[in-house]
Amino acid sequence: MSPLDHPDALAAIHETGARADGGRRLSDKILAAFSHAYAVGEADVARKLRAALAASAAPRSGGRRGDQRRGHDPLAQADCWVAFVEARNRYKTAVGGDPADAADALETMKAAYKAWSVS
Repeated sequence: MSPLDHPDALAAIHETGARADGGRRLSDKILAAFSHAYAVGEADVARKLRAALAASAAPRSGGRRGDQRRGHDPLAQADCWVAFVEARNRYKTAVGGDPADAADALETMKAAYKAWSVS
């Protein structure tokens, strides 16, 4: 028997409104995997995960999206993450070179991080 099958656990989940899967939707899990793959340079894996993310958010029969939440756009979050990682990589390259380039790259990275963090 799984711990989540215990009557007390089920009652606690029901009372708190928590989800048995930890409260994360499929799109959240795919987005986390995509973000990690992209950040560590696994471009082929990231490309496939982005396609899976698009599929999980696509409309299903009946006009409903599969993993829809109001105001939540996992593809936009993925794009913001890509922009941040690219800005981070540019900053890493610029450090140690021209101070003006490094300062510009730092500001770009900060803006990209801010956009991602509020997405």
